[in-house]
Amino acid sequence: MSQTTPMSSYSGPVVVDPLTRIEGHLRIEVEVEKGKVKDVRSCGTLFRGLEMILKGRDPRDVQHFTQRPCGVCTYTHALASTRALEDAIFNASHKDIPANATYIRNLVLGQLFLHDHIVHFYHLHALDWVDVTSALQADPSKAASLANSISSRPTKAEDLRAVQDKLKAFVASGQLGPFTNAYFLGGHPAYYLDPEANLIATAHYLEALRLQVKAARAMAVFGAKNPHTQFLVAGGVTCYESLTPERIAEFEGLYKEVNDFVNQVYIPDLLLV
Repeated sequence: MSQTTPMSSYSGPVVVDPLTRIEGHLRIEVEVEKGKVKDVRSCGTLFRGLEMILKGRDPRDVQHFTQRPCGVCTYTHALASTRALEDAIFNASHKDIPANATYIRNLVLGQLFLHDHIVHFYHLHALDWVDVTSALQADPSKAASLANSISSRPTKAEDLRAVQDKLKAFVASGQLGPFTNAYFLGGHPAYYLDPEANLIATAHYLEALRLQVKAARAMAVFGAKNPHTQFLVAGGVTCYESLTPERIAEFEGLYKEVNDFVNQVYIPDLLLV
């Protein structure tokens, strides 16, 4: 499509390949007719070959292989593989796994759901529309007022000023690492947030780094480790020793902290952007 063609009158293909922020292995093809989307196709372009890797292996080991191609969405693959194995083993006899095993599996899956949303929004996507260097021009008092207008969690101007000071030192060092070419495009038209919104988002980006760790710790209470949990087995789980008041309270405390961040920070930031 020519850059001078108005989208409202365009007819033809639009191809995005690769679609970024999902590890770069998705191709999207859109058919446009007179400015309206007529059809869309997606294509996974990365061949992992897991089916070939698993041939001839003990089926009980499948979950450990399938979750390792990714370091983020690991447990979902392990759970799907274990469920597939249970279908093969138990389908004829119609046996169900113990209720506690289902509860524990779902608790870990729910915590991964929170973890992945935090990582996806802040650490994979946010810097596409958050101009970090713009935050240096922000008024911390105005930014605090904006933050308090969209969230029930109190925000102090001095806390945002401290983030701004850290950011100044970081930018002044010149060692921007992965941000050098990918995100620090000050003045680019894709960055439409004002400096105060950029300061809020940058502060929460840094805070979210700590929160994703706590979400991972909660998964490890029952899953033994994170990433790549170790507690699944066909027919149940292997972590019943974790069903103590102390361990359950540890999970519950971590869950509450992460869930509060999602409700009080992540969702308001999403609406702000």
